[in-house]
Amino acid sequence: MREREIRAIAAILPFLRRIERGFEEAVCGACLCVMACCIMLQVVLRYFFSAAAPWAEEVAVYSMVGAVYLGACLATRERAHIRVSLVYDILPPKLRLATVIAADFLWLVFLGVVFSQSVILVQLLFNTVHISPGLGIEQKWPQSLVPFSIGLMMIRIVQVYWRWYKSGMQGMPT
Repeated sequence: MREREIRAIAAILPFLRRIERGFEEAVCGACLCVMACCIMLQVVLRYFFSAAAPWAEEVAVYSMVGAVYLGACLATRERAHIRVSLVYDILPPKLRLATVIAADFLWLVFLGVVFSQSVILVQLLFNTVHISPGLGIEQKWPQSLVPFSIGLMMIRIVQVYWRWYKSGMQGMPT
């Protein structure tokens, strides 16, 4: 590579790291804000004006779904998912590590199945037209969030183990 190309890549890397570290937080926060604003708008419109915004309810639902799925990605990245740790806590360290790795492997397999099935669903939606009643948009766009977020969860699990491997596999994969 030429020096100019290397400098261009080096200039982009901090931006990409910031996106990698803060993507889920930013999008989840935005989804929660949009959801809260839409619900508040509906309350004000219905209570004070006896009217409703037909699009606001759908936007709130899609925002909630986005916050849930991307929140699951965030929890995956931070290793913050709820685990049943009763048995885990009484196991010796080597067996504890083996159970964590086995559980994560099974989780990755499960996510692979869910990902493949959600891709099939979205492909069906791309072949037909299903319009949402409130927003008037095609359902393929909000439904595409499911395979995207499941794929991101899979990437985050692989990232956890990659970082653990690069750190010399000390302790637990975190």
